[in-house]
Amino acid sequence: MDVGSLKRILVRAPNWIGDAVLCLPALACLKALYPSSSITVLTKSRAVPVFRHNPAVEDIIEYEDRSKHSGIKGRLVLSGEIRERRFDLAVLFQNAFDAAFIAYISRIPMRVGYARDLRTKLLTMPVPVTKEIKSRHQVYYYLNIVKALGGAVPSSPVPRIYLAKDELAWAGEFLRKNGLDKKVLIGAAPGASYGPAKRWMPEHFASVLKDFSFRHDAVPIIFGGVEDAETCKTVSDQVPGKHLNLAGTVDLRQFMAILSYLKVFITNDSGPMHISAALGVPTVAVFGSTDPVLTGPLGDHVRVMIKKAECSPCFERECLYNDFRCLASIKPEEVLKAAESMMAEGEGLK
Repeated sequence: MDVGSLKRILVRAPNWIGDAVLCLPALACLKALYPSSSITVLTKSRAVPVFRHNPAVEDIIEYEDRSKHSGIKGRLVLSGEIRERRFDLAVLFQNAFDAAFIAYISRIPMRVGYARDLRTKLLTMPVPVTKEIKSRHQVYYYLNIVKALGGAVPSSPVPRIYLAKDELAWAGEFLRKNGLDKKVLIGAAPGASYGPAKRWMPEHFASVLKDFSFRHDAVPIIFGGVEDAETCKTVSDQVPGKHLNLAGTVDLRQFMAILSYLKVFITNDSGPMHISAALGVPTVAVFGSTDPVLTGPLGDHVRVMIKKAECSPCFERECLYNDFRCLASIKPEEVLKAAESMMAEGEGLK
């Protein structure tokens, strides 16, 4: 495609936070391929914060699928909004038929994405879904689309999230008001929206936070969305001494800003895991039913904790044997040791 002729590009980004983070290297490569083009990201509300302040992104369209963009009438409203911007190219990182359909009815002349979900005829450049690309880390799944356009793919891609100065200042003031600005901070995200088979036991999280805070005079901060409130409370109730439970009380950008002040972050395989890695925060990730080869955290300071059982990875939301054997075999003392090692590694770089 003629680089000079593409002035406006629409990127249909993934809807889930972790997937959105993993498409960031592809987004950067797309900008490098078309440096003079403006890129607008289209994504659902939950993933919008991932793309804010990203230097490759000029604008974001929020796909409000539960309000003004719901149903067939809503899709037509969204299509009209897109047509007004006169995009030259649509790059579809999101897999669904809906993504190609909206690009098609929005009359975007060039439409690139994977040939799947009955949408091949809606694309001008359908990209084959091969066994090879499905066997690699998900970050390459998105990069492969940019490669099909002629872009260069890095050998070791690392997602990057960007925070503004005012966001960092807000987090610094938040910590000061809570008496934490001079404390060693450790964070934990004990939730995971996928299901229980990805959630390490709350009592194990609590054990690690308790021991780490005692050994390093640290203050634990527990993070989660509204849907994680019960799990976070279970952890909080078992952590003695000063700590914060911020489940459901801060938005995603505020979470990112506070996260950047932590010495180490312990998490399940989840969106927060990918955010932490993308911010360069020392991250310890506990894996259960999923496979870190495909969806593990990518970054300079990450450690994966996994104990494979005979049935893993099963990719199930619920444990088929109801004993969570892969997760239960990961002991708190092992995660504590990894967290201390990651904190020391991070300190050595300062």
